[in-house]
Amino acid sequence: MESSAGTMSPDATPTSALPDAAAAPTDSARSGPGALPNLIVIGAQKCGTSGLHYYLSLHPEISVSRPKELNFFIAERNWPRGVDWYRSHFDPNAKVRSEASPNYTAYPQHLEVPERMHSVLPDAKLLYMVRDPLDRIAAHWVHNYAKRREKGDLRSTLMHPNTSYLARSHYYAQLQRFLRFYSREQVLVIEQEELRNQRNETLRRVFEFAGVDPDFSDPGFATQRHRTSRKRRGTPITRLLDRVDRRRGAVSARRFRALAGAVFPVGRSIEVPDVRGALPEETLRSLRDDAEKLRDQTGLDLSAWSIWET
Repeated sequence: MESSAGTMSPDATPTSALPDAAAAPTDSARSGPGALPNLIVIGAQKCGTSGLHYYLSLHPEISVSRPKELNFFIAERNWPRGVDWYRSHFDPNAKVRSEASPNYTAYPQHLEVPERMHSVLPDAKLLYMVRDPLDRIAAHWVHNYAKRREKGDLRSTLMHPNTSYLARSHYYAQLQRFLRFYSREQVLVIEQEELRNQRNETLRRVFEFAGVDPDFSDPGFATQRHRTSRKRRGTPITRLLDRVDRRRGAVSARRFRALAGAVFPVGRSIEVPDVRGALPEETLRSLRDDAEKLRDQTGLDLSAWSIWET
C-alpha cells in the first residue's frame, strides 16, 4: 500500500505499441515555438481542478496554459491541431509547464487519451484529483443544470448511457488506463478535501512532486474557487447577457452584466440533488467497489466519503 500522498501502482506492464488512432500528429514534437508541458492535471471534473490550476499558476517556477483546458489528447477536440499548436501554449523558459483538462479522464466518452498522451509526453507527471463520488456527480449535474443542459428526471439523466456522470466517478477505473503507460512515480492522486482543508500541506506535496520549491507560499492560496453552492440556473436574461458578452469584450461585458443584474434576475438558485436516492443499489455498489480499489491502491483514507453509508 502506498502512502497518503496517493502515488499509484499500475496493474499492467506499460506498453510501447500504440494503436494507429493514437499515433502522434505528423508535425514534430520538437519543432515550432513554445515547449511541451511536463505536468498534466488529468481530472477529475468537478474535483477542484480549476483551483489547483490557479494555485499552480502562482508558483514562480510553474507556467500554466491559458486557457486551462486544452483538451489536446482528445481526438474529437484539439488533437487534429497538431503538436505545434499544443506547444504554443507553454512558456519554454518555465521549469514546469502545466495544463488541466478534466475530460482526459472521461472514458469511454473520450477514447485512447492515455495512448495519445504517452506518445507525445512519455516523461510527463500526472496529477489526478478525486472527491466523494456522489458529491462529484451532484456538482456535475448542478453544472449542467445551470447551463440549462438538463431538464429531465434525475435518475434517468444520471443513468443514461450517453452521459458521463457515473464513468467520471469511477476514479480507479479511469486511472488504470493511464497506468498502462505511466509508472507509479509519475502519478499523484489528491483528494479534493485535502486541497480544501489542508491547502498549504497539500500544495507542498504537489510542488515536491512537480520538482519545484516546496516551501513557496502566496496569499492567493487562501482563495477558494468555483463552489457548487454559488451556481445559478440561467434565465432568458442570462442568455441575452451571454450574447452580449461575446459581442462587447470581457471588460465592458462584465460592467454591462453587473448593471443588468441589479435590475433583472439573471439566475435562479439551484438545489443540490439527492444523488444517492436517485441511483439504484447496484450502481451504488459499483461506485463503492471502485472506491475500495482506489483506497487500496493509493493508501488514501477516503473514510469521509458518503459512498460507504448503507
